[in-house]
Amino acid sequence: MKWNIRARLVELRVGFLSVVRRYPLELLLLLALSVMLITALELDREPNAARLMVMGWGALVLLVVNRLTERSVWHRLYWVAWTPLVPLFLWPGLSEWIGSAQAVITMLILTPLALLACRRAVSNDRFVADVLVYVRSAVLAMLFAYVAYGLFEAILWSAAYIFGFADARWVAHLSVDLLVVTQFLTVPMLFLMMLDRWDGARFNGSRILEVLLNYVVTPAVVAYAAMLYLYLLKILFTWTLPDGGVAYLVFGFTITTLLIKALRLLLEKRILEWFYDRFSLVSLPLVALFWIGVARRVSEYGLTEARIYLLACGVVMTLCIVLFLSCRAGRYLWVILSALLVFAAVAYLPALNPEHAALRSQTRRAERIASSLGRLDTATGHLSLVPASLADTVHRKEYRELYEALEYVERDSAAFARFGIESPDALVQTLPEAMHDYVRWGGTAAVATEIATTSSVEAYLPYNAGIEVDGSYSRCYVNLTEWDPSSYSFENDTLRLRVGDEYPVLEISGADVLKRQLAVSGFDPSTDVEPTREQTLRLLDYRDEHCRILFEHMTIEPRDSVGEITSLTVHSLWLR
Repeated sequence: MKWNIRARLVELRVGFLSVVRRYPLELLLLLALSVMLITALELDREPNAARLMVMGWGALVLLVVNRLTERSVWHRLYWVAWTPLVPLFLWPGLSEWIGSAQAVITMLILTPLALLACRRAVSNDRFVADVLVYVRSAVLAMLFAYVAYGLFEAILWSAAYIFGFADARWVAHLSVDLLVVTQFLTVPMLFLMMLDRWDGARFNGSRILEVLLNYVVTPAVVAYAAMLYLYLLKILFTWTLPDGGVAYLVFGFTITTLLIKALRLLLEKRILEWFYDRFSLVSLPLVALFWIGVARRVSEYGLTEARIYLLACGVVMTLCIVLFLSCRAGRYLWVILSALLVFAAVAYLPALNPEHAALRSQTRRAERIASSLGRLDTATGHLSLVPASLADTVHRKEYRELYEALEYVERDSAAFARFGIESPDALVQTLPEAMHDYVRWGGTAAVATEIATTSSVEAYLPYNAGIEVDGSYSRCYVNLTEWDPSSYSFENDTLRLRVGDEYPVLEISGADVLKRQLAVSGFDPSTDVEPTREQTLRLLDYRDEHCRILFEHMTIEPRDSVGEITSLTVHSLWLR
């Protein structure tokens, strides 16, 4: 078929006039945005990014109002909907608000959801078709606009090189100015033109989409559901709580499956339809798994802003599952409206403010852990900075969690002041040096630390261990590390004890010590599980027919089938 360029130009002109007629305020805002940005660039001034963002977002808000009220008496609201943007544009605190979570939710979540809901398509088929119209229009508008811009750039710079004006300042300025016009004016205009052209259109699935959804994606979704059910059965049989991170897996799986269910409406041939028809029933145990996982994560580590947003997403997901239990109530429009209400409440209700709620939760968490460690002054509420002993290394996980909570609370100087310390590092300085890296960075530190159980096992003699000694020993040497460190040495996997003599009175192989002590204590260093207090006492208390040695510290590297002692210090020695 012959392509008539004149007819295409006529269509382009008609579409342009239609857009100008139907979306005048949106185009004016976008035109003003482009002019402001080009003017700032030409004058070598820093553009006010916050105000430019408000203008771009305002055009999208006007589009929502325009499409929501079109062909109704309420369309008069469209002509005054721009007025709230004026005080926002002139607000002195605009830059700070733009960087807040409230602005991010408003611009990146609430406004796109409102754009999807403004067509008020109750039918799922119609709703999915409207969403695809938006996606198709946006993708093609960017494709056409940026391809045209790229071709123009190639011609411009080629001509500049050939004719010798590549160093001219106006060439670079023209290139940048055209990029601004393309991005903020041409792409939106093409998007609106295509939106009008395909308004009310319906789509049929292609053969590629059919093969992709039926024979690639659907089997993967069913397999993932089976995996989650196996994990659920494991939890029931072992009677344990699910890991907190499983909540993210369940949420991602559920949302992905719901999106695939929507796209399958375009297909004529659908396999495993029974799975998607009954997906709400299938997913109810998984939703319960999600909430148990979230509850465990929050109970262990408290609330953070990310977990509060996960809770909001979980509420939307649960409402969606509940709605789709009924064929009549299962409408994507109701899901979108529910999401709008939930995220609007999180963003604008002071009681649900994620930042404040997370700060309160982490403050309570820090106070609870500090109290359990005996480091909270109940009278003043301040943290005690009394130096810790080596025995406190058994509580390194608690100190790590306390440091995390304090680091989070430090964002708010007023809340952090109640603890009476300058920074979380003030707490770290009171701990043994071997704990510093672990408390600051945890087990995922960028460098290996002595305290990380994934690379080594550290055993320290607990404070007030309560060691009892019978009367069968003739000589006793105590506090060797403090009073006479030269009385013993540990080199080449051999422990030599001199205790004042020129020659060692005892020589013991480190492998023999480790083998005996692991058998006595019942501790396995390869399991990456820390020894209990009782296991630690047995591990550090060496006894044979000749002597008894009480170790103050021992480092075990989990090598081969047993392990290897890489360092140790001796506290006391008894000889028969």
